[in-house]
Amino acid sequence: MSQNPVRIGLIGCGTVGGGVAKLLREQRELYVGRLGVPIEVARVLVRDPGKYGSNPHVSAELFTDDADAFFDTPDMPIVVEVAGGVGHISQYTRRALEQKKHVVTANKTLLAQEGPELFAMARGQGVSIAFEASCAGGIPIVNAILFGLSANHVDALYGILNGTSNYILTAMTRRGQSYAAALDEAQEKGFAEADPTMDVSGQDAAQKLAILASLAFNTRITGDRVHCRGIDKLDLADIGFGAELGYDIKLLAIAESDGGGEGISLRTEPCFIHKDQPLAQVLGSYNAMSVYGHAVGQTMYYGRGAGALPTASAVVADIINVASGWYPHAFGALNVWPDRHGVAQIADPDDLRSRFYLRINAKDMPGVLAKITAILGKAKISISGVSQHEYGAGRFVPLVLITDVAREGDLKRALAHIALLDVISGSPVCLRIVDLPSD
Repeated sequence: MSQNPVRIGLIGCGTVGGGVAKLLREQRELYVGRLGVPIEVARVLVRDPGKYGSNPHVSAELFTDDADAFFDTPDMPIVVEVAGGVGHISQYTRRALEQKKHVVTANKTLLAQEGPELFAMARGQGVSIAFEASCAGGIPIVNAILFGLSANHVDALYGILNGTSNYILTAMTRRGQSYAAALDEAQEKGFAEADPTMDVSGQDAAQKLAILASLAFNTRITGDRVHCRGIDKLDLADIGFGAELGYDIKLLAIAESDGGGEGISLRTEPCFIHKDQPLAQVLGSYNAMSVYGHAVGQTMYYGRGAGALPTASAVVADIINVASGWYPHAFGALNVWPDRHGVAQIADPDDLRSRFYLRINAKDMPGVLAKITAILGKAKISISGVSQHEYGAGRFVPLVLITDVAREGDLKRALAHIALLDVISGSPVCLRIVDLPSD
């Protein structure tokens, strides 16, 4: 290894970029001890250099808004992209690769859309892309799947990959807050953006799931192929009824392979899971991911999924791994990256087989339940449980049903017929119940 410092170029110096600069400065001796040479920031590309004159971790003269000046910086073999997004960030990433620079990125959106193409481009230039920070913040889930579990055929992933949504759901389930109140609190505490759409719609988790599922199943998956449903339409009543039945609700990112040639099921959606499951105990802004391997069984990874220092921890670890040389070697030698595999066959969402929670606002009168079960029975859907609170005869009251395992497409069609009954008010609510595999 060269005894010269490892000089990196930093694109972006916001929350995560500032955390990277802080770690590199404050933990300099720790990293020298581990890598053998210091890591130095050589140049920082930002939109407005004037905003960073008082940065305590990077000298003001290193900031620039000139992309040409940034990429012309000599002896800068690693570019660290922590600005996020696509567009010009994609162009910068490609420019770095064209100059045969290794890239470390935290950009889930870029990888979920363009990952296979960028990986192939990097390999063609003899460099690598490291992206641990793109999924689940400081949790080392990418390296766990790529390297720690490489002896396994992965059967399924079940995870909580969005801290904003998990914070909101924790407030709703543990403190009885409405969705609106929980979102307001999350925004006040900095856990949610001013525009939380990507988080609460499930799209953020879907992009991360696409990346992780590509690695786990050795295939190509883009974020737009994940069946997605958010938490913004959840009702406290359903959370309460689910709790009475022993369930907690989470926005789960799920990738399942049945091994039967019908494709991979990819979904992010609010689901009920039993309160005794470890994933049900993941609260607040924390993330977690359970990976099921054929040999190892269930493994679980838990920690902070966002924030300056947790995410910066993953970025700096990637810098060290790239600078040491082992990661670029693995990137070139192993056939585990999605550009080396074909496009995934995705299962039809309607073919999902699962148990489901149903809430139907039905008129409290004789014969109503029989009409509902008749429609469900015609669709070959059986009921394993029924619950109804007393509200008084003749009123519309919530009727809660738990199905046995059913095909989702059949259930959707049955519920559409049920909604047309004159003894039903509004549209039925349907939420998946996830029964996690046993080891």
